[in-house]
Amino acid sequence: MLALGLAGCASLQQSPPPLLLTQTPPVQVATHDADAFFAAMAITPDQRAQFVAGDNRAGYYEGWTHGYRGGVGYRIGEASLFEDRAAFIDGRRLPREAAQSERIVPFGHCVEHAGARDCLLLHSGRAALSLRVESETAAELSLLPLWGAGLAGYRLELAPGALLLVPPAASAVDGHPDWIAISADQSLRIETAPRLTRGDRDVLQPSAQAPWLRLSSAAPAERLTVHIAYADSRAQALAAARALAATDSWSAQRVLQHARLSAAELITPDADYNRALQWAQASALSFVVDQYGPGIWAGLPWFRDNWGRDTFIALPGTLLVSGQFEQARAVLAAFAERQQRDPDSPDYGRVPNRVATNQPTIYNTVDGTPWLLRAGLEYVRYSGDVEFAAELVELARVYIDGAQRHLDADGLLRHADADTWMDARVFEHGPAWSPRGDRAVEIQALWITALESAIELASAQPGSVNAAQRADELRAWRDQAQRARAALLARFWDGARIADRLRADGSRDLARRPNALMLISVPWTPLLPEDVAARVLRDSVEHLLFPYGIASLDPAHPQFHPRHENPTFHHKDAAYHNGTVWGWNAGFTVTALNRYGQQALAWRLSSELARQILHSGTRGSMSELLDALPDATGQPRPSGTYAQSWSVAEFSRNAYQDYLGFRPNLLRNTLALVPALPEDWHTLSARLPFGRSESLQLQVRREGAAWVWQFAALSGSARRIELDLLTDDNGRRRLAFELGAQPRTLRWDGRVAALDGLVLDSQPVMQSQQAMLQGLDLATPPPPSTAFPMLRGRDVLRAIVSGDQSR
Repeated sequence: MLALGLAGCASLQQSPPPLLLTQTPPVQVATHDADAFFAAMAITPDQRAQFVAGDNRAGYYEGWTHGYRGGVGYRIGEASLFEDRAAFIDGRRLPREAAQSERIVPFGHCVEHAGARDCLLLHSGRAALSLRVESETAAELSLLPLWGAGLAGYRLELAPGALLLVPPAASAVDGHPDWIAISADQSLRIETAPRLTRGDRDVLQPSAQAPWLRLSSAAPAERLTVHIAYADSRAQALAAARALAATDSWSAQRVLQHARLSAAELITPDADYNRALQWAQASALSFVVDQYGPGIWAGLPWFRDNWGRDTFIALPGTLLVSGQFEQARAVLAAFAERQQRDPDSPDYGRVPNRVATNQPTIYNTVDGTPWLLRAGLEYVRYSGDVEFAAELVELARVYIDGAQRHLDADGLLRHADADTWMDARVFEHGPAWSPRGDRAVEIQALWITALESAIELASAQPGSVNAAQRADELRAWRDQAQRARAALLARFWDGARIADRLRADGSRDLARRPNALMLISVPWTPLLPEDVAARVLRDSVEHLLFPYGIASLDPAHPQFHPRHENPTFHHKDAAYHNGTVWGWNAGFTVTALNRYGQQALAWRLSSELARQILHSGTRGSMSELLDALPDATGQPRPSGTYAQSWSVAEFSRNAYQDYLGFRPNLLRNTLALVPALPEDWHTLSARLPFGRSESLQLQVRREGAAWVWQFAALSGSARRIELDLLTDDNGRRRLAFELGAQPRTLRWDGRVAALDGLVLDSQPVMQSQQAMLQGLDLATPPPPSTAFPMLRGRDVLRAIVSGDQSR
């Protein structure tokens, strides 16, 4: 076996002779449908733009268009050994700085040149990436990986079918596989010290520690594909690289990703929204990993952990609406296995708040477990997986038992100031920037919903030998839920406003925050009388909802911060939940608006979010945050992580569960729809996955004042179709019928329904709140010149929350 040291080889006076790697080309895979899908989906920025892709294991690729490097490249763990690539034809570099265009796709990036193209593809389910260069005419095609400095000290070995980069004996990068193997779709000529022009060196900016390695087609070709695989051992790296070269893995990956992204489909007349929805789904799925067991990363670049709360808020929009039910079960099971089951622990009954590498599992969240139970029931309803319901019931039993020690005299759930999603502290174990103790409003909604989810899951189980004991348990859970429901209305509602929390002394904190809207979006059945809920909706929207998102605190509140990062005045965490707009909050806001027929306002918000996904920040994704107020040009300014899981997941969930309103419940053999279709959606078509490889396919069109719903025949068992349709005055009436082996057509004009031409009875399920919501509109952001109290000096809020109010 030939071995050649790589360190410093680019500076040798005379290039060593090239090496030859022989390879048999693989059989090509047809990708016609995938090609058309990704061509239509591609984002083509006209200026430098950031993009990311995930490998669904433990790594991601961050790159930038219109230039080389710029991002971290392919990062696994705490290192990136591969940063970018350069492509050559007949020894001449394809200049990215003069490219015709660049295209971002969910798995990577392509650069279009005159008569040529070079692309990067990150594989899903493998620690591997592939590079490709194509030419309209046969030529010597070359690819030059731009390695990071972490590759210093590696040496080269030529093995049958692969080129191996061998790490130094002392190499042990945290979380990054040490071994690298390279293969290709044809025989390669390998230059370990390629001759490059000074201009190329200036543009590519090589690291002094990183090696040069140019890989060229051994014979003239129109296409060259190079695979780079990472592993923890020599054998694993060689096997991975050879497997990539043995088949048309590039095409197979495109087919795989197309199948995943097209399992669910919603096509509206708005092409930009359709594309943004596809990107939101792709971005959400890119956060699904198998790093500490199955999980969902919270965000990039610094939230690459499995956070319990974030995971289960994101799970419906990531894995349920897309039909990825096996992965959903795996994620739920992984967290359930880590439930704290020690009765002596103060966290008894909770699932983790965070699971991370080389760090202790922590449980400091009051809402992670209720969100899991809610998502768990939703998974069972979508999939019909009654067997898994038994595991969720056992988790619920322990959780409810542990919660008893935290209940107040009325059955409401107590918690610490920083145990909700607004969890930032001034310092570790210090005071909260946004104290929410000791009874936050959405925590009560989640506690009640957790109890009612446990009841439904337990009721789905077959009879047991201890039926009497189970009946007593269910009765106790129902009593607790009913008691908490009564206390919620009595304690939080003052007749005009809903409190954001109850303080430890029982007094109401009436600060306006978006959390009140979760009283409408979280529960399975209404927690508030409809007229009260409508008043909560109006109050929240008129004061908090800007055209680009909902503020985390009322701008009129003295602790409102207009900017997230504003170091002249405060640490960024002071503003984190005190004005800053959170992307995921748009999700429950759209849910609440659509419930009451306010989809025109919801659609204005969703359309702006679609614009952000396609044209702002990290293309194809959504940031964690936006500044509360727009920038000097009037545009929202992203902040926080540049790509956030629950932001894109909620955008995706809104499309399927709120606008189209698809909410299957196979525990009742029912496919329910609670639609709120925007006026502009005069036609739409959808494919909605449920059960075991089943889907509901439908088309909707508007004919004058009527909506016509066409349901395709089902491929499996007959199901009950249940529609809660908006009436002329924005109440809702329920229609129901059976859908089986024959298609059905429903016509609804806001008053009368006809099924296949025959009148269909309907029943009222929600009274109109139009009088309360008439004229509802978005809030107007205050001018930046406003004299906000938090900007009257430095660290004003720190002094307040720390108890020093003399400043």
